[in-house]
Amino acid sequence: MIEADNILISLDRGLTEGKVIRNCAILCRGGKIYAIGGASAFDQAHRHWHLDLPDCYAMPGFIDCHSNGLGPYSLLGDDDPGAALKGMATEFARHGITSFLPTVTASSRSQLPQRLARLAAALGELTEGASALGIHLVGPFINPVKRGAVPVEGVRPYNRSELEEIITACAGRLKLMTLAPETPGAEELIRLLISHGITPSLGHSTAEAREVLRSIDAGARRCTHLFNCMTPLHQRQIGLASTALVDERVVCELIFDGSHIHPQMLDLACRSKSHKAIIAIGAGTRGTDLPQGTHRYKDGAVIVDGQHVRLEDGTIAGSVTTLERHWPNMLLHTHLTEIQAVACFTSTPARSLGLRDRGTLYPGMRGDIVIMNAQHEVEVTLVGGRITYIKNPEKLKKP
Repeated sequence: MIEADNILISLDRGLTEGKVIRNCAILCRGGKIYAIGGASAFDQAHRHWHLDLPDCYAMPGFIDCHSNGLGPYSLLGDDDPGAALKGMATEFARHGITSFLPTVTASSRSQLPQRLARLAAALGELTEGASALGIHLVGPFINPVKRGAVPVEGVRPYNRSELEEIITACAGRLKLMTLAPETPGAEELIRLLISHGITPSLGHSTAEAREVLRSIDAGARRCTHLFNCMTPLHQRQIGLASTALVDERVVCELIFDGSHIHPQMLDLACRSKSHKAIIAIGAGTRGTDLPQGTHRYKDGAVIVDGQHVRLEDGTIAGSVTTLERHWPNMLLHTHLTEIQAVACFTSTPARSLGLRDRGTLYPGMRGDIVIMNAQHEVEVTLVGGRITYIKNPEKLKKP
């Protein structure tokens, strides 16, 4: 991390929801975006540092709401969640991700509260790299038929006392919880989550439309990785995927790696939902961004196989690529323009999580910025106005 406050960044353009700023300049001071606009307006601006990147463009930093791990780091079984979080936060910055929601799958009832408590404590100690926003818990109240990479012991019927144990263990850090709408008691579960400021998300499900609609009416407004771990689209059997696509109250996570979901299905979703209702997620896990082959660890192995990370039993456990690689896929495979597509990686996930201080390039917002070159490769990442990754440090100069 480079402590370079009061930095002026000159670029080809700045992209934010609804706007393209040509010949753009961004001035960051005190961890925030102090000013942004045409570069000519900044000729006399007082700054301590200057970063001139005329062939690059800037966007708000990517926000990844769904990541179990990255590279050799995992939140699924590590004894030391602090080390995993620190490694993930550092590596995420290299990929233009400035905020992330550490995601864990449920385990047995006897183990889960302790695991969550350790993770919650580790979140409070994270000081460098991408910002960890809280905990996203997948399960335990999901359909075992669609459990995906959630272990068998991590799936069970809804129990109010267990939910209260989970909430207590997370000590205010639980921000998002994935549940199946067909779970008996789902409406009560959803209302309790909302009352504690936790966002319920529908997923890992074989629900019929009436069950999905009951959960939406109870307050659920989000769908976890649309199309994955749920009943496929069918012309007569309506389930979670089709209902989430047409119900305007629901925002949908989507994996844009080009392999989890066929590109035409990605475009179908983006034509059905507004860009204000699509959230691009990385779906990362241990193995993401690692070379092809089998990678063994003390608590198991993962196999990087083509475009997927798999468990040893063949179950797809995550994507091999991170959000900056998903970004050009959205531009390639959907009808969305740049200023529409950028919202799916930035402002839409921010709004969904109730974050008002990030997700757009605007004065007063956090200095969370990713700068990419013409090949859509990350050149610079700023988190809170501080450079957490720079590909070519010699380009940062004093005026």
